[in-house]
Amino acid sequence: MATSQNYANHRHRPYAWNVAWISAIVAAGVLIWSAYQTPSAQPLALAMLGVAVVIGVTLTRLFALRLQNRIIRLEMQVRLARFGREKDIARLTMPQLVALRFASDAELPALIDRTLAEQLSSDQIKRAVTDWQGDFGRV
Repeated sequence: MATSQNYANHRHRPYAWNVAWISAIVAAGVLIWSAYQTPSAQPLALAMLGVAVVIGVTLTRLFALRLQNRIIRLEMQVRLARFGREKDIARLTMPQLVALRFASDAELPALIDRTLAEQLSSDQIKRAVTDWQGDFGRV
């Protein structure tokens, strides 16, 4: 894990999850092909199990990301409340909030104003951050 974070290295790539998801897709495909070639109870049950595993692995990742987004929204509500800007939370999209959390407290109010005025994308916001605050707890 990096000891510092910036725009160039901030993206989180969950390699283990990607390997698990691809493996589940391949296994499900093989099991579906087997059930198609030999349509009996056991291959059909295995194909259904393979599909269930793909769905389960996918949902696990989606639920983790949704929970993380809720936590980020709460974090940003607290940070914006410190500046008396809690009403701005409703005017910002979730991707904008995710990007703004990398900004330091010193640059956050001005960056929020600019984001709202220019409707900056999350990538534009991240590129505008000068004092990067890393997030080392991504899932």
